[in-house]
Parts: sequence; C-alpha cells; structure tokens
Amino acid sequence: MTDLEPADLELLTGFAAKIDPLMQSVLVSGDVEQMSGFVREAAWNCTERPYFEHLPEVGELYSAWMGIDNVLDGWRADYGTDIDALAMREFRLAAQEWLEMPLTETGFRHYVRRWGTWVAEDT
Repeated sequence: MTDLEPADLELLTGFAAKIDPLMQSVLVSGDVEQMSGFVREAAWNCTERPYFEHLPEVGELYSAWMGIDNVLDGWRADYGTDIDALAMREFRLAAQEWLEMPLTETGFRHYVRRWGTWVAEDT
C-alpha cells in the first residue's frame, strides 16, 4: 500500500484532530459511562462528511468502536460480572493505540484492522 495522497493525508490529520481529544478524555476518565460516551462520539465522527466519503475504512472503524461500546450492553456475548472493568480496559486500549498510531495510511489501516479483528473475534 502506498501512503495517502497529500489531500487524503490532510483529511486523516483533520479527522485525527477531532478524535484525539476524545481519546485523551477516555484515558483520563474513571467512569465507564463517560468513557463510553467519548468512544460513541468518536464513532459518530466516522459518519460525518467528508470522512465517510473519502477516508478508507472509516465504516469499519465505526463498527469497531461501536463493537467495543456494545460490551457494556452484554451484546453478542456474556461477559460475566466484570463487564465494566472489561469495557474500561478495551476503551483505554483502543484510545491509547489510537493516540500512538502513526498518521499514515499504513498506521490508520493497521489500527482499523486490529480493532475490526477484535470485533470479529468477539462475535
């Protein structure tokens, strides 16, 4: 795969600028519902123009982030009594990996694949 064209890399950078503060908030929050809200807001950014039209894989990214959020509902699996702790761990891991991700096509696609795989394995 090649790096994004300059305009697309600019779009990815703009997208990251919207998502980064939400992910930083996930890392400092100690409340699972608040963390969930930050992740849902990040996911909804995937549905906004121009991102969903021009950034590859934002649909899969939306599904991955919402899949993490679904842990709280016990949807798709029985997570037992430690559901809040599991959700918080996954929210933090997704946020940390997002913030450490290189802002390149390769970095973005790797992140999306990693979390898309997590959701697929959890199904």
